Amino acid sequence: MEQSDGVHEHLNHNTIQDFIKLSKLLSDNRYTVLKPNTLDLVAILLLAAAINEELFFDVVAWGEHTQLASKATFSRRKDYLESIGVVYEENVRAPYGRPKIRLRLNEERFREVFKINEEKPE
Repeated sequence: MEQSDGVHEHLNHNTIQDFIKLSKLLSDNRYTVLKPNTLDLVAILLLAAAINEELFFDVVAWGEHTQLASKATFSRRKDYLESIGVVYEENVRAPYGRPKIRLRLNEERFREVFKINEEKPE
């Protein structure tokens, strides 16, 4: 199975597009003032997922499938983004088992932390 097959199994197309846009936008040196190793591809993927209100489980499954990072790394990055107020969780009831966690973006805090204007990046 190719990596591109796994993309559509877990994440929607808009999330992948936002991931690419954010990767370009946040590659600027001014974001190195943030805690080292936290604004990596995992953190950027979590931000893109939060913009698109993805389930954390699906993001982790895609990340592990594509060998981007482990579940523990995703959890650490999510905890960091929550601690700075950029991402928050919303519990989603599941028909069985534990509730799922939906990632949500605090847009105001996101723009404040990353010094991003109201305009969407091209």
